[in-house]
Order: sequence, then C-alpha cells, then structure tokens
Amino acid sequence: MGHLLIVGTGGQGKVVLDCAKDTYQKISFMTNDLHSQGIEGYNIIYEQNISDEYILKTFDEIIVAIGNNNARLSLSLKYEIKGIKLATIIHASAVISESAQIGKGSVVFANSVINANAKIGKACIINTSTVIEHDCVLGDGVHISPNAAMGGTVNVGERTWICIGSSIANNIKIGKSSIVGAGAVVIKDVPDNVLVTGIPAQIKKRYEEK
Repeated sequence: MGHLLIVGTGGQGKVVLDCAKDTYQKISFMTNDLHSQGIEGYNIIYEQNISDEYILKTFDEIIVAIGNNNARLSLSLKYEIKGIKLATIIHASAVISESAQIGKGSVVFANSVINANAKIGKACIINTSTVIEHDCVLGDGVHISPNAAMGGTVNVGERTWICIGSSIANNIKIGKSSIVGAGAVVIKDVPDNVLVTGIPAQIKKRYEEK
C-alpha cells in the first residue's frame, strides 16, 4: 500500500508502527507536541505547520494512534469529515472471521481473535491477544486492552475501556464511557460512565456524563 500518516508519537504510535510497517510502502508521523523527537528513522511533521489540504495530497491513509478514547475518536471523525481516508490496520497474526466487521480507523494487534459476526466500530483499539467472541458489538472509540476476553453477544458502548486481563461473560451489555478495571470479571450489565473492578465486578466510581 501507499503512504500512511500515523497521528501520535507515543507508545500507541510505536505499536501501530509495528503493526503497519509491513503493509505500507512509506510511513510518517504527525504530532502537535513541538517537543516530540518522533520515532527514529521516520519522518515527523507538526500539526501546527500543515493544512488538511497537505494531508489530503501527501498521504493515502491516516490512523490516529492515541490511547485516550475521546481524543482518538474525535480526531478520527474530524479527519473523515474532511475527506481524509482512515486506515484500518490488522496485524498479520490476528485471526478475523470472514463475517466480522472492522470499522475505519481501528487497529487489531497481534494474536487477537475476532469471531463470527462480531462488529467493531470506528477508531477502536483491539490490543494484543484479545478474544472477541461471536456476535459481539463494540461501539466507536472502544479500547480492548491486552489479554481481555469477552464471550458471545457482548455489547460495549462507545468510548469504553476494557482493561488488561479482564473477562466479560456472554450476553453482557456495557455502557458508554465506562471502564472495566484490570482483571475484573463482569457477570452482569454495566451502566454508562462508571468504573467497575473486582471479581465479580462491582461499581467503584461514577463519572459525570460528557
């Protein structure tokens, strides 16, 4: 493929690079952090110094590599509205059912499994060695951390973060902008804008709705 622009030079940018570098002929980075030194061996441009027209003319696709769910989704939708093509990046070792759907701007990392009829929204992160079973639905901007697993027919609301090593039972609904803490075991529905932790997972904190 052609020239990919990765937005973000932090940890997420580095792992997206590893996932994408065998697919694209050329990769560059963009950041709004004027103190960033970028990633060795790759060109860096600063958002303040370029226009949307430059991005459209110079790059074939763009991917927002920012861990914050709100920021990643907002930027991805902004670029899409402006006509800039969002990349969908899938590591070669990931196992994706032919009937699964992966939204634009999403990344699926190494050794992840996405099974039959699962639907992944836009600008999602499906991290290393995650398991998303049949008929799951993930909203836009969701982040599934490494080694998290969900049974069949789980529904996850937009901008929610499923943290490392957590497990979600079949047929569970998890609301928008919530966090499932590391190692949690979810056996009942989770509302919007909460943090749940523990075995079984219980509400530990409520957030103001954004």
